[in-house]
Order: sequence, then structure tokens, then C-alpha cells
Amino acid sequence: MHQRQKKLLDMLQSGSLQIKHAAAQLNVSAMTVRRDLKELEERKLLLRVKNGAIPHPACYEPEPVAGNELMEKKFAIANLLYENIMPVNSLFISTGTTTLAFAKILARRNKLPVTVITNSLPVASALFRTSCKVILLGGELRTNSLDLIGPAAERNLLEYQVDYLISGCDAALADYGFYTSDVSLAQLEQKSLAIAHHAAIITDSSKFSRRALTRFAALDEIDLLVTDEKLPPEYSKLLVKSGIKLLQTS
Repeated sequence: MHQRQKKLLDMLQSGSLQIKHAAAQLNVSAMTVRRDLKELEERKLLLRVKNGAIPHPACYEPEPVAGNELMEKKFAIANLLYENIMPVNSLFISTGTTTLAFAKILARRNKLPVTVITNSLPVASALFRTSCKVILLGGELRTNSLDLIGPAAERNLLEYQVDYLISGCDAALADYGFYTSDVSLAQLEQKSLAIAHHAAIITDSSKFSRRALTRFAALDEIDLLVTDEKLPPEYSKLLVKSGIKLLQTS
């Protein structure tokens, strides 16, 4: 890989690139950029789209990568959700590591038409060229994550209605609700609850021992929680008592 191609991949860190802008930055012709993009696509480092490129889904592994056991746990949770709610006509898939795992399972297993709305660039990329119709919200790109937030994303979101909201969380309290560390993301999550007929949280049980800044969902706003078998029994009782349907991997 030569230096120009490395620079093109660096440009993709923002989530996408346009041929016209890339050519101007690199001081080369648009045809040269197209040739580079074609070669990079053949190496599965990106996907070409009209007038530009986006990262290849294979480049988006759920993080943090804390070992195969954690990865397997996230995919098991996501797979259990898939088996219990699909098929549906429409979904909102939020940002997060386990929601990205769900998007990858959806891309691999789902054969029926389904509309997916998301604020996550990795989720949108994972569903590219699948049976899903993907609607990516507009908005402001977060500085520490490839997803969109802010007033524009919130206004855009309210134009839709979906069968299911799929969300993760940074922390959870079994007697109070679900939390995120980002206030702007919490505002978008709260609005996504308003457009969904049903809401599901998918998260590993370790989130119940953590703290985060702001609550985005109360217990009575969530219909379904999918987690692993290590959730303490006392937490399970509180969640079920609140009216949440609880599913746990084995």
C-alpha cells in the first residue's frame, strides 16, 4: 500500500470520503482517486459508493476488544434478541458495541425486507448491500465515536415510527433504569423511545455494576432486556417486577 492510499484510509476515519474533496486534498486527479479506491475495495478496506467511499463492514469490530470471551458474549446476546423479535418491518438501531453485533447478525441472517434507521455509521456500514433499507440520520459526528447526535439528528428522528428500538447502555440500575455517559446521546436516545412501539436493551451483565452520567430510559419505558447468564438473581427479580421481559443467554 502506497502513501496516497494510506491517506485515503485516514480520511475514512470520519466515516466517509468524497472523491472530489480527496482529489483536491491529495493534489491528484479524480481518476487517480477512483483507481486507488477500487484497489482498496478489492482488499476489503472500504466500499465504494456514489461519488466516494465508506469503510468496509469488516473494519468495524465491536469494541472494546477485551478478548474473545467478551466478543462471543456480545454476539450471543445479539443473536438471542434476533431470534426473539424478528421478523419485524422496521427498527431503530442505536450506537454501541452490542448493537453493532446485532446489526452484523441482521446482515448475515435476515433475508426479508426491513427498514433500519440508525445514527451509527458502523451499523449503517454493516448493513450495506443487505436486504435492509438503511436510513442514516443527519447530525453532528461525535468526537469519540462514529455516530451522529445533536438537534438535526433529533429533528430527523421524529419523522419516523419503528416497530422496535434496539439500544445498549453504558450502565444500568435494576431498580431505576439505563444510563449513558454522553448527555447529547441521552437526548437522542430519549427521543428514539418516543418513535418506537417496543424498546429493547441489549447489554452484558457487567453494566449493572457500573455508573454513568445520565439516565436515558426508565424501567417502565423498556419492554425487553437481553443480557447474559451472570446477571445477579436479585437484579433479575427487580427487572421482572418492573414489567420488563428478561432474556438471558445460557
